Amino acid sequence: MSLQPLPITGLRKLACGLAGIIATTSMAVGFALSPMTVLLTIPGEKLSANLPLFGITLAATLAFILIGQVLIRAALGRFRTGGSLARFFRYQLAAIGFGAGLGLCFTPATLSAPPGWWVASIIAGVALCLLSLLAFRGTRRSVLHSPTHPNITLTEGIVVDHWWGALPQGATAQLATVRFVDESGHARFTRHLIQQSPTVLGTMGQVQYDRRFPRRVRRFSIPTRRSPG
Repeated sequence: MSLQPLPITGLRKLACGLAGIIATTSMAVGFALSPMTVLLTIPGEKLSANLPLFGITLAATLAFILIGQVLIRAALGRFRTGGSLARFFRYQLAAIGFGAGLGLCFTPATLSAPPGWWVASIIAGVALCLLSLLAFRGTRRSVLHSPTHPNITLTEGIVVDHWWGALPQGATAQLATVRFVDESGHARFTRHLIQQSPTVLGTMGQVQYDRRFPRRVRRFSIPTRRSPG
């Protein structure tokens, strides 16, 4: 949390957009990871031939995750809400999981599997896809209640800058700058990832932060359904 305004500059927009693209395209490595994993579990398959391919696919998956995290950290900067990185990590896992679900649906075709395997694999793949899509749903606009911990407090926050890029709504998080006033009367700013319908400037919400270390903002939430966020 900064005492100075935190504009969403062109470089931060670029980093956020690239992070969203990386998270979305990671579905491809998830798609490849499914058949590689299944091949390792089938008796009689050549482990020495399949293990290196599985290792390459797994390394590519980890590389997508790490690159996305580096980019989203660059977009958010030092002054960010505590849940923003965790939220983006859920997006990454969900994209990989969705790709893995699609891969499961097509895995029997690569193995010339019997009809029973087709049915089981398609059911498992569709279930994994649906489970992964839950991470991309809009977050509920819940009211933040006063925490039981004496050092955590609530205050009112307002969106003073916002960018959601060119990707379809729900494909990635939106980048926002939130302004609030701490208990000492200082106006402070923090960056936050929002996954909702486009947030407008002036949208009001609640900020949860540590009064001992005001720069540590835990959450930002918009409780009213009439104001997106």
